[in-house]
Amino acid sequence: MSLDSHRPARSDPDSDDARGTGSPDTWGTDTLQIRDYARIVYRRRWIIFLIVVAGLIGGALYNWTAPRIFEAGATLQIEGDTNILALDRPLVDQRDWMSTFLPTQVGILMSADLARTAHDELTSSEAALPPNERLSQVPTVAEIAAARSIGGVKDTRLVNVGFRSTDPEIAARVANALARAYVRWNVEYRSKMTGEASAWLSRQVEEQRKLLEASETALQAYRRDHGADALVRTNQLGEERQNIVVQKLGDLQAAVTRARADTIEKDAQIKQMSALEADHKPLDTLPAIAANPFIQTLKGELTTSERELGQASKELGEHHPTIIKLREAVQNADRKLQAEIAAAAHTIRNDFEAAQSREQALEAALDRSKREVQALNAKAVEYSALEREAASNREVLDKLLQRSTEARLARELESTNIRIVDSAEIPTVPSLPRQTHNLMLAFAGSSSLALVLVFVLEVFNTRVTSVEDVKRHLRIPVLGLMPQVPSKNGRVPLLVQGAPARLTELFQAARTNLIMAPELARPHILLVTSSEPGEGKTVTAANLAASLAGLHQRVLLIDADLRKPGLHQLFGEEQQPGLADVLAGKTTSRDFRQTKISRLWLLPAGTASRHPADLLGSERFSRLIDYLQKQFDWIVIDSSPVLAVTDPCVIARVASGALLVVRSGRTSRDVASAAVERLDAVGANVVGAMLNGVVLDQPGRSYLPYYHREYPAYYCEQTGSSWIPKLPDAAALQGDSTRAAAPPANS
Repeated sequence: MSLDSHRPARSDPDSDDARGTGSPDTWGTDTLQIRDYARIVYRRRWIIFLIVVAGLIGGALYNWTAPRIFEAGATLQIEGDTNILALDRPLVDQRDWMSTFLPTQVGILMSADLARTAHDELTSSEAALPPNERLSQVPTVAEIAAARSIGGVKDTRLVNVGFRSTDPEIAARVANALARAYVRWNVEYRSKMTGEASAWLSRQVEEQRKLLEASETALQAYRRDHGADALVRTNQLGEERQNIVVQKLGDLQAAVTRARADTIEKDAQIKQMSALEADHKPLDTLPAIAANPFIQTLKGELTTSERELGQASKELGEHHPTIIKLREAVQNADRKLQAEIAAAAHTIRNDFEAAQSREQALEAALDRSKREVQALNAKAVEYSALEREAASNREVLDKLLQRSTEARLARELESTNIRIVDSAEIPTVPSLPRQTHNLMLAFAGSSSLALVLVFVLEVFNTRVTSVEDVKRHLRIPVLGLMPQVPSKNGRVPLLVQGAPARLTELFQAARTNLIMAPELARPHILLVTSSEPGEGKTVTAANLAASLAGLHQRVLLIDADLRKPGLHQLFGEEQQPGLADVLAGKTTSRDFRQTKISRLWLLPAGTASRHPADLLGSERFSRLIDYLQKQFDWIVIDSSPVLAVTDPCVIARVASGALLVVRSGRTSRDVASAAVERLDAVGANVVGAMLNGVVLDQPGRSYLPYYHREYPAYYCEQTGSSWIPKLPDAAALQGDSTRAAAPPANS
């Protein structure tokens, strides 16, 4: 049977188990689940609690020591332009108002000049009040600029003007002073701007009047001097004359266009005819000639004569009178056809020359008409320029008069688009510090810091602390748990009569997992080892052997830790003779002893040896195991730690499976992984791990979230002590009575 025939693959990092994407029963996952985070938080909850309490205390101290600041605010309504006089002004888009006008007004409210105006108003108003009503101190311009706050109300034209101070009355008065200063500034600014605009418009009106008078005078003089009545739109005679000239010019242009098109067409025919003559081709292929009805008739006659000649030539001789007559008829018809074609070609040339002459005559008439129109237009251009100038000056004057009137009326009205909606009231409750908000921030910040600290501690904690750590990092199943049981008077807990029910149940669960392990099907040889000393492998091996003996199985417990043996002390037996003596040939292989636990025999380590690895790696050890497996149902071998010596790797060659004992909260993950890798390297069947020292039900330290405090109610309560009583000295136990022969195979 191969030593690794049932070994699960753990070395492939791309497998589903290694990636944490396998079935729920797989253990090779590196992905933390939500319950893992919850378990970490629960295990470190006292650290989190203390940090959160410290954060809340800090927030409470800040709320208690921070100065009380009061904030008062006035509300302003800012309109784009009231336009009370219903003047002709362009409409302002709401989006433009929100994007440009309102931010501009907010910037004015934040200006230093407005803060200075508010300070001056406060100073003058305080001087007019009785001494008992005056403020203790008027804020400076810098203080007003630093403590004021300006903010717009969303989707409205309202702006809040606020001020913060430790004195609530100062906060209210300064906020109202800022609002009044902004309103007064707006009124003064609009009055100043409308006054300047009105004066400028008055000057522009006088200048425009002079320009209009000069342009109208020049227009009248031009009409009188150049006889330009035909250019005046209001004169009926002038309009008729202009219409005749324009119509004549249009008719000539149309005639020239038609004549030019006719000339182009005739020219195309001449070019086609010249091309046919140059190629020595018949002219009757020209469309203009081919379409001639007379030529078509002559072609028909020629074709008929040629057909008759052809038919007669088949029957008559070459000099037959009929043939001679028909040949003369063909020649006459051909001469007539060629003569007619030549006449048609001559006609085409005559038509082309006539078309050219007609086009030239029409172009000459068109040129004369154009000169006449140009002469008229020359006057019209200058006249139109004078007329447009006069009309433009008149229009500008009208608009200037309108704007001047609007500016004068707006200045006399002295209206403003700013209105104080709500004046600032004296606040009764401080706005700062915001105690609830500060406490919430302290709670959120301290909670975040605590969680970060907890997870950082968990990241840097490289020790195996839970079943999930074994599955995730060692990639082997956990076959059982051994709880953290405090020792009494230096005695180690064993599964003897009177042992705690919880301890018994946990080892029974581990025993069941071992029995169901396929690696231990046959033979039942179990190697129990650990990564390093002090992890509890000896006690685990003893309790597993005792639990297996409880199934009425013949169990042999072998102490193969020849360097630091401990099973003989645990069971109160002598160390010698034992395994080392059997392997050295000093005693027989039947030198094992019956313990006080029924069906459990012990083979101690024996005499100390200088070369224990040589003894365990000898052929004698293999034969010994082969012999003993026939005598017992189960053989449990306690060996040295894997990383300390090579003894477990040597013993693994004869064992069916190896069980790695891991001390919870002590064994490093890297150390345990190195031990598993070393066992894998020698082909050992690592059936799983035994997690020792597990805290089950101590508040705040339990590593098993699924272990409920009510579970012990299902255990059978046992009475008595779970501790091995102190045994007499080893010398008193020597003798044949302390040794027992191996039971027969059928016992």
